[in-house]
Amino acid sequence: MRIPRKPVYSKRVIRHHAARENQFVITFSPQFVVSGKRCIWKVLCVSVFLLLQEAAFAQIQPIQEGEGAPNAQQSHLDHLPETPIATSTLTLTDPSGALRPLSECSGSSATVIVFLYATCPLCQRVAPVLEKLWKEKQSRGVQILGVFTDGTSVADLEKFKKDYSVSFPLFVDNGGKLASALSATTTPEAFVLDRDAKVRYMGRINDLYQVRGVQSQTPVREDLREALSDVVSGTAVHLPRTLAVGCAIVRQDPLPAATPASQESMITYHKDVAPILRNHCMMCHSDGNAGPFTLTSYDDAADWMKTGLREIKAGRMPPAQVESDLVIRNANTLSAEELATLESWIKSGKPEGDENSAPPLAPLPDFSKFQEDLGPPDIILEQGEPFHLGPMGSDVYRHLVFMLNNSADLRVRAIQLLPSNRAIVHHALIGYLPHSEAQQALRDCGGPGPSFTVGDQGPGFWARHGVGFRIPPPRPDGMPLISFLSAYVPGTSAYMAPSDADFIIPAGSDLIAQMHYHRTGIQAEDSTRIGLWLRKDGTIPPKQMSIRFLHGDFVVIPAGIKNMKVSGEWAVPEDCMIAGIAPHAHLLARSMDATAILPDQTRFTIAKVPHWQYEWQQPYFFKEPRFLPKGTKIRFSAIYDNSAANPKNPFSPPRPIFLGESTTDEMLLPWLLLTADKTIDPKGNSGFPEFGASVIRGNLLRDLYTDHLPFEVQPDGSVLRTGATTGDGKYYRFKKPLDPTLPPSAYEDQLP
Repeated sequence: MRIPRKPVYSKRVIRHHAARENQFVITFSPQFVVSGKRCIWKVLCVSVFLLLQEAAFAQIQPIQEGEGAPNAQQSHLDHLPETPIATSTLTLTDPSGALRPLSECSGSSATVIVFLYATCPLCQRVAPVLEKLWKEKQSRGVQILGVFTDGTSVADLEKFKKDYSVSFPLFVDNGGKLASALSATTTPEAFVLDRDAKVRYMGRINDLYQVRGVQSQTPVREDLREALSDVVSGTAVHLPRTLAVGCAIVRQDPLPAATPASQESMITYHKDVAPILRNHCMMCHSDGNAGPFTLTSYDDAADWMKTGLREIKAGRMPPAQVESDLVIRNANTLSAEELATLESWIKSGKPEGDENSAPPLAPLPDFSKFQEDLGPPDIILEQGEPFHLGPMGSDVYRHLVFMLNNSADLRVRAIQLLPSNRAIVHHALIGYLPHSEAQQALRDCGGPGPSFTVGDQGPGFWARHGVGFRIPPPRPDGMPLISFLSAYVPGTSAYMAPSDADFIIPAGSDLIAQMHYHRTGIQAEDSTRIGLWLRKDGTIPPKQMSIRFLHGDFVVIPAGIKNMKVSGEWAVPEDCMIAGIAPHAHLLARSMDATAILPDQTRFTIAKVPHWQYEWQQPYFFKEPRFLPKGTKIRFSAIYDNSAANPKNPFSPPRPIFLGESTTDEMLLPWLLLTADKTIDPKGNSGFPEFGASVIRGNLLRDLYTDHLPFEVQPDGSVLRTGATTGDGKYYRFKKPLDPTLPPSAYEDQLP
């Protein structure tokens, strides 16, 4: 059989190849092959190799308690125990202190045991989910038991019950006997027992978190609910085992006896560990701040640092870690020595040491106030009304408009965003845009966002990415009329401009704060303020600030690819100083870096983000701006993972991801903060026009790929969109033909 040499343009072929793991396919290119048996033999050999490679990748590596794993890696878990649980001999302590046999607390058709810990953030998130499930199922003979780990006090039970409005029974597993009998390792971890006390399901509540610290963008499974329905109906549980995600159940080992010689050199909490936690953790993990639990005492650290050390090693904590050859303001990365100290302390049994001989710790800043050493802000912008956040659902991104509408340009030397409820404000990005565009965005997109659930309500607007409004052209002098300015992350105060420059807010602007609200399991609200410190001494700094967007151009990230690299390069047109950088990509990015190569071939790393976290993005400002001579090349790149093994993947199974503005699209768009003696590009070419053109192309190709956009040639020779195919496969004709370059929202409005 001879295979003809011809280009392969079939979408069916493209989809078939792109969906396979570990294969790279260049689409829309001729596919040249050889003929005969040799071709078939080579194909068979390659296929066998890829199958073996896929099998190797599929093997689950040893997973620590509570770490979890992506859905795609949870098909080889151990079987459930065959022996029923001895419910008559296992006891639980109720809130009155009385011992109750487990058999007395069980349901007639099924019993759900969920291990909880009062300050575990994931236990707090699932509390309303469990309450809703119990109210739905209790009439069918289902009992849900919230079982708190050994050492929990009655007061802790009562507080949890009140804070999270739960009515299902709560108990304490004193001595940890029930946890041992069920081999429980994590909170929250659920076990479903049938009427014969045989375990029919064990694992997580749902897949909102497949991996600890990584929230799924599109949860697809309510694992506990589905398993419970199977048990009640008497059918086999479809998925009887999943990996629980959360906080490890710590079983305290006996402490080694300390010899007199080791007392002096022993690593202790007060002498060695507390200073590390003060410098890197307590700004968030303290009363009233964003951390879901405190790390301000010995008991806190002894309780949490085993889990905390795992988060540090995974690169998830402290958040927004970045590496650079330049010194970054407020950098928060633990050194190798600090990491070794924490590890040794945990391995040696977490000795407390002598509080009186420990070095004094600096007092924590008061993050409820504007930065006091700058004096009162010159302008304070208030949120018009509170934003209300419900207890259940995915996180919410909302753009708040702070009306400024200034009559003249403002020269700003510092900016600070100040939430009133730091527990729910995960982070925020701050920028400006014309007052008219902000008001239009409120009119067009001011309704509920796609992630709104019961209890969500408030001001602002939502957008697919971070824009949500028309990008206006720059002023004649090159000043952009839309730009980012700074950010807020927990534990930070005001963002300062470089000493020889100012932030410039053009006349007629409003400020926009893209808020990331994080649910805590209870109804909450926030009223955020923004403070501006102006330059009032009449002096004009010698330099002007400019924002340059670096656009990494690509078309699509095929489904299944684990390590796709996208890169770009920009040549600096004038002598300037680099004062900061803001890396930016979406959910599939794994890592990112930017390097400067000077004309004499000297190079330095501007920023390297080894573990990209979309939810923790922020700008980084350098203590000392670095000179970039004309002709310096800025090279930047990112690695993307569009495989099923990526817990951040917004689609399951993966699908091709095109370049675009939606969060579920992808991009590479870091931006540089530059200062120079004059406007770097007087024509206002900030890099956004090239990006905008690529987005139009990406939208068009995506719509062609999905058969979403039929076209027709008009009598005048133009090609226009004439209809759309919806998700249910029905074809609708537009009320009027539309220009192909219009955004999707323009033709969505034309559907009947």
